[in-house]
Amino acid sequence: MKHAPLLLACLLALIGAPVLAAQEVTAGLSSPSTTVGRPVEIVVTVRGVRSADVPERIDVPGLQIQLFGRSTRFEMHNLSITSTLTYTYSVTPSKTGEFEIPPIEVRVGNKTLRSNPLRLQVADAAAMPLPPPTIPGGQAPPMPPSARGGNGLPFFGDLVLSKKKAYVGEVVPAEVRFYFKTNIGGEVGDRPNLTGEGFTVQRFANVPKREQIVNGENYIVFAFQTAISPAKSGEIEIPAATLDARLQVPGSAPPGFDDFFRNFGGMVPPGMFTNAQDVAVETRPIALDVVSLPKEGRPEDFSGAIGKFEIAASVSPARVGPGEPVTLRVVVSGQGNFDAMGAPVLTGADEWRSYPPTETFRATDAINFSGEKTYEYLLVARADQTQTPGVRFTSFDPSTGNYVVHSKDSLPVEALAAKATPTPAESGSNGKAPPATATPAPVIAEAKQALGASSWRPWMEQPWFLAANAGVALLWVALLAFGLFRLSATSHAGINRRRRRSLDARLVALENTPDADFAQQAVEILHEALQTSDSPLGAAVALEAFDDDTATALRDLLARHDECKYAPGAAKPLDRDSRARIATALRKTIV
Repeated sequence: MKHAPLLLACLLALIGAPVLAAQEVTAGLSSPSTTVGRPVEIVVTVRGVRSADVPERIDVPGLQIQLFGRSTRFEMHNLSITSTLTYTYSVTPSKTGEFEIPPIEVRVGNKTLRSNPLRLQVADAAAMPLPPPTIPGGQAPPMPPSARGGNGLPFFGDLVLSKKKAYVGEVVPAEVRFYFKTNIGGEVGDRPNLTGEGFTVQRFANVPKREQIVNGENYIVFAFQTAISPAKSGEIEIPAATLDARLQVPGSAPPGFDDFFRNFGGMVPPGMFTNAQDVAVETRPIALDVVSLPKEGRPEDFSGAIGKFEIAASVSPARVGPGEPVTLRVVVSGQGNFDAMGAPVLTGADEWRSYPPTETFRATDAINFSGEKTYEYLLVARADQTQTPGVRFTSFDPSTGNYVVHSKDSLPVEALAAKATPTPAESGSNGKAPPATATPAPVIAEAKQALGASSWRPWMEQPWFLAANAGVALLWVALLAFGLFRLSATSHAGINRRRRRSLDARLVALENTPDADFAQQAVEILHEALQTSDSPLGAAVALEAFDDDTATALRDLLARHDECKYAPGAAKPLDRDSRARIATALRKTIV
């Protein structure tokens, strides 16, 4: 033990001049839901301070919140000492409801730190089982299974879906949570990794980290919000999500330190010795039961909107002059698959010239599940109008399993049609034709005598006048021919002719397309033929108008395309008969 004094001096120097971590306050509930009279706990954790003052009571009507315990913990990480204070409150509800617990103020020296707010849901004791907690933008997800955190695991993950049954194309909010014991330090990755077959995943949004008690043990929770959208029916397995982390796990003292600490009763300061580990924390796989949208009661103008929506409409300006446009603004708000929905349909718009609407979307949450989408239609009156067209928007409500038709009546407006304006030659300054005036005969006679009878010809019979008029006439004929050509090219029939020629050419090229690209090229031809490129879900609806053989062949094509998309390399190449059957079915869609 000849080195004991030196080791002791080093240890005292480290303890005597600790480097405290950044000051931080977090709060967590032992359970986000309970019943009347059944207490839960609030744990307030203050890091980076030696002492702090907290309130003895927290006033929230309907809740009795009382401080009943406190503790202090010192840990050492990389030769820096971290001081953590823990305050425990007992929360006893006296009535049912959803309660907002405000941030708890912690006084540290001359500063005041505030924790995050908390939300507690209280049910009647007779209403067991308790409703599970909610996540932003979603419905009630379950708490992490107790077995996951009850066995003293240093870290674990959990995937929480807002529902276990969904429809094809529906957006299902989810939260991916990763739990780490509070005595573990380290760093975690920016985003988890979650991929699989038969569904798509929205971008991840960070949730502020929090402290939570799971079966009596304190954990730091890193959570990420996202949304999952199934692309096919049947039971889909959402695989494990993984998050990379580099952790400082408590370890044992190196050789030579055991005897030193044995002289002081064997006490090793918590966190003084740690081991760095690179780990991939995983959640457990979870099943999602997916069903197709019902065919019964499906409106013809349904374009794929799934969720809970409301619509509002407005017009501006309310009064315009002849031939001037008005803007009809339609706002679809609520929760659902905003990316996949089609535009509302205008009703009673025969006397208006309308153009495809512009679209803008404003999200009200981090995962684009809640928000509002604005469509602006530019309208020009064909005849004088006193009201706008009506609006119709069809959606599917997954909570009831029914289609919902949202409609808005016409709005008052004063719009005048464009009027033909008479030329100056056709009307005088007061709008009336000018009276004819006679040319005095003596003046004509004098002119003839001055010029000579043989040289007098009206200017309308002069060669230069006739040549100029012939040139103008040819120019008008050329312009008329060009205008007719342009009109034919831009008309609906002209556009359809070009589209059919393009589709015929693509079908011919499809015969020589490699197997790996056949499904993708065929699906693109199908969407172009059905004009459903902007609404992929609309293709399945449009196929109902065809005969059974055609619809079956093309539905198999869509299913194969999804299989190739979500499971690359798993699909077997199509034989020549299957390719020919698909090509024949595609040709029937070209109209």
